Amino acid sequence: MENEKTQYPFQINDQYVKDLSFENPNYLLKYSDEYKQPEVGVSIENNVAKIDDEHYEVTLNISAKSSVEDKTIFIVELAYSALVTVAKNLEADVLEPILLVHCPFLMFPFIREVVAKVTSAGGFPPLLLDPIDFASLYVSKKKELSEQKSKAN
Repeated sequence: MENEKTQYPFQINDQYVKDLSFENPNYLLKYSDEYKQPEVGVSIENNVAKIDDEHYEVTLNISAKSSVEDKTIFIVELAYSALVTVAKNLEADVLEPILLVHCPFLMFPFIREVVAKVTSAGGFPPLLLDPIDFASLYVSKKKELSEQKSKAN
């Protein structure tokens, strides 16, 4: 029996911080009598850019904002990317889940670490992002697009 290599339909070649911003406008508020437990809101957006027939850049844009009432405590904005090679001639029903589910799933632990380190360096407890179900996000987005398409017709 020959020693066969298992061929996967994709490979993440590289991961990197594409853009990172941390704002800390009201740090000293935590030492005042006005300070309460802050609210933290997180949003995520997935973007894919085709480089050529076999290469894509997958970027996750994460935005997290901590505030107490109407005062912003901190804002983190992170664009984290991966260069992905995919097998030639993949059908859309295979390619889309790779780029919008599998790659983000594999990238997420690194994103979580960057956000935690940045908020910690900003003088706050590390912000540990909750796990994200990229498969559910993908399915709901597909459903939403399908409904919009049917309404347009």
